[in-house]
Amino acid sequence: MIEYSFYLMATGLILAMFIPQLIKIITETTKNKKFEFSYFFLDGGMPSSHSSFVAALSTAIVLTQGYSVITLVTLAISSVIIRDSFGIRLEVGKQKKILEKLDPKDARIEKLKREGHTVAQVIAGIFFGILIMLATLAI
Repeated sequence: MIEYSFYLMATGLILAMFIPQLIKIITETTKNKKFEFSYFFLDGGMPSSHSSFVAALSTAIVLTQGYSVITLVTLAISSVIIRDSFGIRLEVGKQKKILEKLDPKDARIEKLKREGHTVAQVIAGIFFGILIMLATLAI
């Protein structure tokens, strides 16, 4: 077990949530050739910020607590969140497509922009989270 500053770990968690979201903002702005404030709140997309956050949290806990009960609890909760970021969001994406077919006008009004996370987006989020936390703690 290694001791790290609480503030350093908190910084790593904030970065693990912010950097993937920033990547999505840049991607959307480039793709649509315009910036919209709503890009800050987009769900889905590459990489998964939920997966990134919990992977960073799990990394910090494993490094600071070693193999302990809190590590098991963190890994269990993280695995549920990661599974949900893939499964639930993917199902929401499928429902979005059905709703667009039923009433395209309403779908445009609601600005349904995302189709949920793919496995690749979730895996990318996990790697981002681990790398961001390790890089932050290496400072």
